[in-house]
Amino acid sequence: MINKIQERVAKVIESAEILDKRAYLTIDSEGVIKRKCANLTIPAMVFCKDDIIFYETLEKESNKVERVKEKKIDRLSNVSIDKLKENFVKLVIKGDLEFSKKYGKELALKDKEEFFKTLFNLALMDNIDFNKPLMALAIREIVNTLGWIDEIGYLVISYFTKQRYDLNGLECAIELEEEVDEVPEVLELIAYKKVLESYSYKNEKKYKSILLQGIKEKKEKSNDQVKNEILNSIKL
Repeated sequence: MINKIQERVAKVIESAEILDKRAYLTIDSEGVIKRKCANLTIPAMVFCKDDIIFYETLEKESNKVERVKEKKIDRLSNVSIDKLKENFVKLVIKGDLEFSKKYGKELALKDKEEFFKTLFNLALMDNIDFNKPLMALAIREIVNTLGWIDEIGYLVISYFTKQRYDLNGLECAIELEEEVDEVPEVLELIAYKKVLESYSYKNEKKYKSILLQGIKEKKEKSNDQVKNEILNSIKL
């Protein structure tokens, strides 16, 4: 599987500039909001066993109109782990890609477990319908398998910053004491639960409440081929 991921990563790196999006949320003068869907190339790269589905996803998600010229992610020196974590969270929530990518990379290189936990926590804060937990699970697999790769890290952090945060669920969440055991086979719910179970979090009881609310609102399994392929892999 390592060789397969390496081959796929090489293809993603070749297309990296046309896999990003300039924005995931737009609003016009009338207040009409449009959100673009997450680019599933990176999760498909990691979790799809079928090469055909991965390459079809890569082709579908590549968009020259959205081309974003990437820059090398510079290192940061003399910054403590605690400061890296603190600034990374603030910058991602703020939507500051230019600096969040630097703090994220530095944290991943200095302490990858703290990077994973911080990124996972950021994923749990957001709207459960977004695919940040899935992106977080994917980059953990890549970093653990191949180490940090600028192009992949950039695309993931870009999604975290550009898919602007909807914190209403977290702000309104109650603290749920009991465990959430039964989760429908819906990709967003399964990914959220796997991220929730990966570490201990200060807001863990609120995250359980968000998951429970998500279960109440979203019980139908997607018929999307790519999502189903990824789901069959991560639910194991």
